[in-house]
Amino acid sequence: MTGYRVVFGLWLLLYVGLSGVAASSWRDEPEARLQLHQQGLELALADVHPTLTLWWRQAVSVDTASDEADDRLLLGMQAFWRYWASLSFVDRQYLRTTDAFLSFREQDHLELQLAAEQQRRYVLVQGLAPGYANHDQLQQQLARLLALNVQPWPALRTATLRPGVRGKVISRIRERLGLLGDIPVAGAPSLPDVDDTVYAPADAFHAPEIHDPEIHDPEIHDPEIYDAGLEQGIRDFQRRHGLQVDGVIGPQTFAWLDMTPLRRAQLLMRSMLRTLIGDKLPSSYLLVNIPEYRLRLYQDQVVVLESDVIVGKDERKTPIMASNITHVVLNPPWNVPRSIIEKDIVPRLYRDPGYLEREGFEVLDGAGRVSRAEWQARLYNGGGFPYRLRQQPGSRNALGAYKFHLPNDDAIYLHDTPVRHLFSRESRALSSGCVRVAGAEQLADWLLSDQMSLERLTALKASGVTRWLPVARPLPVFMVYWPGWLGPDGWPRFRNDIYDFDRTLHNPFTAG
Repeated sequence: MTGYRVVFGLWLLLYVGLSGVAASSWRDEPEARLQLHQQGLELALADVHPTLTLWWRQAVSVDTASDEADDRLLLGMQAFWRYWASLSFVDRQYLRTTDAFLSFREQDHLELQLAAEQQRRYVLVQGLAPGYANHDQLQQQLARLLALNVQPWPALRTATLRPGVRGKVISRIRERLGLLGDIPVAGAPSLPDVDDTVYAPADAFHAPEIHDPEIHDPEIHDPEIYDAGLEQGIRDFQRRHGLQVDGVIGPQTFAWLDMTPLRRAQLLMRSMLRTLIGDKLPSSYLLVNIPEYRLRLYQDQVVVLESDVIVGKDERKTPIMASNITHVVLNPPWNVPRSIIEKDIVPRLYRDPGYLEREGFEVLDGAGRVSRAEWQARLYNGGGFPYRLRQQPGSRNALGAYKFHLPNDDAIYLHDTPVRHLFSRESRALSSGCVRVAGAEQLADWLLSDQMSLERLTALKASGVTRWLPVARPLPVFMVYWPGWLGPDGWPRFRNDIYDFDRTLHNPFTAG
């Protein structure tokens, strides 16, 4: 295979080919037309609206491209972005756009006619551009992935592989990591360092040359041996995908290696749309990215705190929501939700009746505390467990030392936890919906810094007394769903689609 450089916009030639299309007035503004098609491609990849995808395909296809098709695509995208502006934060995260009615306004027709007469369509196209913070890098990465998509992408998955093993699949894994940028390949871009503390310069990103599998790097003595160089590439790949960074090529690593470039481009584009969470963000806010299991605190638009988090399991999902932290509850009791009592605790009581006393739970009814003998007699005689449970503050309390209160209808909040080892797990969708924060004390210190020192906060925590401490300025909280994004170095990061938001996507390059 002969290597070649992919120029920006090659996706158009690779998939639909525009050579031979009759000249049109849009062709008098080629840059505006290219950007119109590029932005249409982005929405088609995101699979946001079937009609919009059809109009994009008609505008770029050799058989249907015309001035009228480009006009329709422009007007359709204007209608889409108007609809997007009307969506709530939650609807944007769910990408609830496929049923939108894309209506064309007379004003839009008139503005397009005037722009055509003045050859100023580029002004209208520029007005379509969404407010991505890194749109140029996004377009580069989409072009790179779609260029890779014309190649065969056979499944590589086999038995688990560890460093030192030998096999033909090793050379194919090596090639694929080179194509994806995780190991150096002559003439193609690669990740300078997946560690987010080291950033690559912006001018390091350019379109790749397709790597010839018959040409191997001189440092590789035997491409079929899983050597140290490949192990480093696998570790970088695992880190970029939120996997256990151990160099072992197991089912999860294989699943991401086998994911097609088109699927990657679609996941990235859908996530980038979700980053458009509002017209204007507050200067300070908390962002919880659910599939990343990560929290970031922004102060004056700069990250001042990051923390691992644990989110809801699939059957008890952490909801998409926007709220505010209004109080820090120090040494909180835990009033156990009814769903957890019925699904988790009551079944356990049949085999472990001492669980409640051992873990510091009070059994309560309308009259006060209920004795163990009373609740056991009722439960074991078929009368159920119609009681409330409250766990006292302490070292065993499920909420830890801090609870961050959010006004909402779902009884969802952020909190500390005494079970620290769970933060080391690769998959952390483990809770009943609330968000457990590894850096809870640091978050509490930041929220209360106007009122007390860390030493004072530590002393209050040590007292064991429950205190509701109001936050001087309620902190906006956004719980988002971004399984793909661009890292500080401009390269894509991906995470598992833990709640199946993006399970079924349509190929924008095929009809139907």
